[in-house]
Amino acid sequence: MILYFLRHGRAEHTARLEDGERRLTDAGESQLRAAAPLWRRLNLRPQLILTSPLIRAVQTAELFVVGLGSKHAPVVDERLSPGADWAAMAQAMAEHGSAQRVMFVGHQPDLGSAVELLSGASSVRLRPGSLACLEFPGTPEPGQGEIAWLLDPDLYGS
Repeated sequence: MILYFLRHGRAEHTARLEDGERRLTDAGESQLRAAAPLWRRLNLRPQLILTSPLIRAVQTAELFVVGLGSKHAPVVDERLSPGADWAAMAQAMAEHGSAQRVMFVGHQPDLGSAVELLSGASSVRLRPGSLACLEFPGTPEPGQGEIAWLLDPDLYGS
């Protein structure tokens, strides 16, 4: 099984906005659009894309779908809201059938913590727009995943 973890792109930071209202910045959108050719070269083919309901995560998931030309629309799931842990992510994934390639679009520190737990890594840095890929010999279990690769957004060249 393959799991992808995509942190939302760069988002607005203003005192007048509630956290859930923060949108991607123009630079954040540009960076994610610039990532699309690399994502296509990696032949990413998630069968299920689960996203946090926060605007910046939904926007990121939508840009991913468009950039990849995927036929799978993102599925918004409240369990991926900030504060999500691996148990919540696993429950969300389990409710959508037997997909063997699943993408989670969400927030830090949630995604990094899930990658650390699943891979046994002591620390994983996921900057805005980062994408991690974990491979499992079977069902994802803590400590059983192998980090196949991690894309830092500096590679996108926006």
